[in-house]
Amino acid sequence: MNGKKILIIDDDAFIRRPLEFILREEGFAPVTAVDGEDGLAKLEGEKPDLIVLDLMMPGLDGFEVCRRVRTDPRFSSIPVILLTAKGQESDSERGLAAGATEFMSKPYSPSELLRRVREILSEGEPGRART
Repeated sequence: MNGKKILIIDDDAFIRRPLEFILREEGFAPVTAVDGEDGLAKLEGEKPDLIVLDLMMPGLDGFEVCRRVRTDPRFSSIPVILLTAKGQESDSERGLAAGATEFMSKPYSPSELLRRVREILSEGEPGRART
């Protein structure tokens, strides 16, 4: 799984930087974006294996970014983990309806996030059964 590219889209540097660090320490190749527009632009050039996406951002929020990812055939199969301070059940339902693969609340457990990243990425590998 080493080297798999993960696009982190979050406007908060205090979330983005530690997340980038823990993913890099685990052998992933994180790429960061500071908002939804930046994230969609990076998506075009980087072709990530997975996206970690914040919901509350200026401009395009995470719901809209997720919808755009899901409706673009070039990117629609990329798994999206919503990582957000919006932890209400209605937010989770809305995020999953927008096409998110997973919904996790902040503050998050780094070990739990890494576990889910590994699981989601291994589900897409040839010869692996999806659960």
